[in-house]
Amino acid sequence: MHRFRIDAILDPQSLLRVTGYFAQRSIVPSEMKMHVLPDHMRIEVTVRDLDPRQAATIAARLGEVVAVTGSELEELAA
Repeated sequence: MHRFRIDAILDPQSLLRVTGYFAQRSIVPSEMKMHVLPDHMRIEVTVRDLDPRQAATIAARLGEVVAVTGSELEELAA
């Protein structure tokens, strides 16, 4: 299981862009959380059954999504 921690600008489209990234790849997250912080939003997306290389590629590509300012990947115990 992998958790993506994504920082994005405070914009209504930010959450939709991140969600759309997963939808375009037919990936259904196990869990999604979003927190509004003083100067940005933090989106956490947990996904099961991803190959570690696929997860690393997704984390890198999420960092290129419009409105995203950073992306981190954490591997969780199953």
